Amino acid sequence: MALRRNILASPGRTVLLSIFFTICVGTLFLALPIAQKTYVPPLDCFFTATSATCVAGVLTVPFNSFTLFGKSIILALIQIGGLGLLTLTLFLASLFFNLGLSTQLMVGQLFEIDSWRTTRRVLLFVISFTFLCEGIAAALIYQIIKHQFPTQEAVFHAFFHSISSFNSAGLSSFGNSLINYSANIPLLSVTAFLIIAGGFGFVTWYELFMYGYSRFFTHKRFHISLTTRIVLIMSVAVIVIATLLLIVLEGPSHFYHAPWWLTCSNMLFNAIAYRSAGLTTIDIHTMQSATVFLIIMYSFIGSSPASTGSGIKITTFTLFLATIRAVMTGRTTVDLKGRRIPQDQIFKAMAILSLSFCWIIFSTFCLLLIESKASFIGVFFETVSSFTTLGLATEITPFLSPLGKLLIIVNMFIGRVGSLTLLLALKTRVDRVDFQYPEERLMIS
Repeated sequence: MALRRNILASPGRTVLLSIFFTICVGTLFLALPIAQKTYVPPLDCFFTATSATCVAGVLTVPFNSFTLFGKSIILALIQIGGLGLLTLTLFLASLFFNLGLSTQLMVGQLFEIDSWRTTRRVLLFVISFTFLCEGIAAALIYQIIKHQFPTQEAVFHAFFHSISSFNSAGLSSFGNSLINYSANIPLLSVTAFLIIAGGFGFVTWYELFMYGYSRFFTHKRFHISLTTRIVLIMSVAVIVIATLLLIVLEGPSHFYHAPWWLTCSNMLFNAIAYRSAGLTTIDIHTMQSATVFLIIMYSFIGSSPASTGSGIKITTFTLFLATIRAVMTGRTTVDLKGRRIPQDQIFKAMAILSLSFCWIIFSTFCLLLIESKASFIGVFFETVSSFTTLGLATEITPFLSPLGKLLIIVNMFIGRVGSLTLLLALKTRVDRVDFQYPEERLMIS
């Protein structure tokens, strides 16, 4: 009972354990002979299960090493990892049972919602929205590719690509990502829609749905939160900036003879995908170093909170910029869109950014020691890509040593759980401080 109370008291610990449990079960299934076409070592099964559950989409063995059963297990892990085992379990439990107060409080903390009634509606919306988007997109993708594959294979590709894209997994059953489909605008459009649907965050879509429903049906005013406004504004801003930079950096070399609209469409798609989805229409090995570095920075920012993507999140990056603005203008508070941000959230944002940056530096250093023959940019990209669960990989991925694979596995796990969440989950006791020390200024610069 004490253990159960301890787990429920910490949402971070619950998330951590649910992800680890899913990875372990997935590893056991992938290790079965029925799941493998050719022999896959246990460590590679563990790597694949971690990659799928953490929606990283990086593999150390060819995707076709697995049978249809094995690929279906990978697909199930992607779906569970994107939505979260905890979300699925709590949704099913809430349908048939009255959840206890401690569980309701935990779910509220996860979604940062005060009311259990609202939380329950959000859970229902998350599940409905996910399967509706994936189902519609799978039907559209099937119509687009049905003449290229046998019927059963086309159905599998449609569902796999739909679920993988929505959950920002970056894993494509087509092979070679979407490089061979750079001229297929309908497929790129559906895929981009799926990435946006999964990457904008479930709470954001819930608020937009409730705003539209209230405006057109109940005629009651629904308040759009600051989080949703920041997500919409900043997401559009970074996508537009990334699109323009990609057009300048890669347009002339990769789409020299292509029509301007095809170039712009591909760069817009890649700008959307490089946030966390990891799909691409350009071979990463042919990109300029500046473009690779752009992808590293872009994926580090990542997607939105309560989404299928990872990274430090767009809201954390926004708070970082707002804090810099406050320092430059001499303000003692951080303000956004006419709202003052609580001090504890600023501390958390700075902690997430700092811990993530420090971990990337540390793991890059370790991987350089382990894979001493690999190039620095390749190792650095591999580290950031695994931590941000981007899904793009360099040429060193299939040749990682066992120790290198274990480091990337840890990277994917920490990146998916979150560095701050991991530290808080491992903390057994919350220190309550009822006093303040005397204040003294510190020389900074």
